[in-house]
Amino acid sequence: MDKVAITGATGLMGRSLMTILGASFNTQGIGFNRASGNIHKLDLNDEAAITAFLDEHQPDALIHAAAERRPDICEQAPEQALALNVKVTEFLAQQCKKRNIRLLFISTDYVFDGDNAPYDEFSKTNPLNFYGQSKQRAEQAVLATCGQHTIIRVPVLYGDVTHLAESAVTVIAEQVNPLKHSKHDNWAIRYPTHVEDIACTIRDLLKHPQHLGGIFHISNHQALSKYEMACIIADVLGYPKTLLEPQSKPEHTAQRPYNCALKDTRLSKLNIQHQRDFNKAIAQVLNSNR
Repeated sequence: MDKVAITGATGLMGRSLMTILGASFNTQGIGFNRASGNIHKLDLNDEAAITAFLDEHQPDALIHAAAERRPDICEQAPEQALALNVKVTEFLAQQCKKRNIRLLFISTDYVFDGDNAPYDEFSKTNPLNFYGQSKQRAEQAVLATCGQHTIIRVPVLYGDVTHLAESAVTVIAEQVNPLKHSKHDNWAIRYPTHVEDIACTIRDLLKHPQHLGGIFHISNHQALSKYEMACIIADVLGYPKTLLEPQSKPEHTAQRPYNCALKDTRLSKLNIQHQRDFNKAIAQVLNSNR
């Protein structure tokens, strides 16, 4: 394993993958709207451009991290979500198979309905919203194309952001207010995971002497509702928690699952574990963004 290409390289996870993997591999980032510098500008809807890129750069592995991840946007623009989340993924899987390129597809815990957590890598999927359904279809396309490709399921992510709204976790810091009441979901259970821990895990999988295909779960194990995250964030910002109001019922366009805890049985057997305390990590992220 020498050369690794990364789609979505300008995004939250993509930037971390570029940094962490760049220390061990020859990395080539792929982006579009924000592509600049050493990031290759590529429209993933342009199949001819994709094949030209793969033939020119000939990566050993391709990490497909680009996606429409906002569930409410997926509900409002399903054709756009299908194009990027399903059609592009299926085409990449096919082209990587033809060229003997290992594909690692970033999926989501939202492929599960949240009623029977924790879910291991072999649990039956049953997504509740269109975002989860699009990722489920993409997973099926990847596995049907090549059993040696890899699917990486992850929960809600946070890390070093360019702006607070870039993550569903750090955006909470925009919602809390030192003078006004703010409402936060206290129903759904989430497992916020730092993108660096995802990147370090993927690095270890790529370095493993065996070719590890199939499905892997990567997740922090600290269970928190958005309200509980808001309380932690308020403490970091020095805001009064008395202004935070817990919501017992979710208020979203797209339905969210209750608890999609991911059980990382395969990683545990490989002794690959990268975890960090949310309270300390979110403080570091927010303090560096002030």
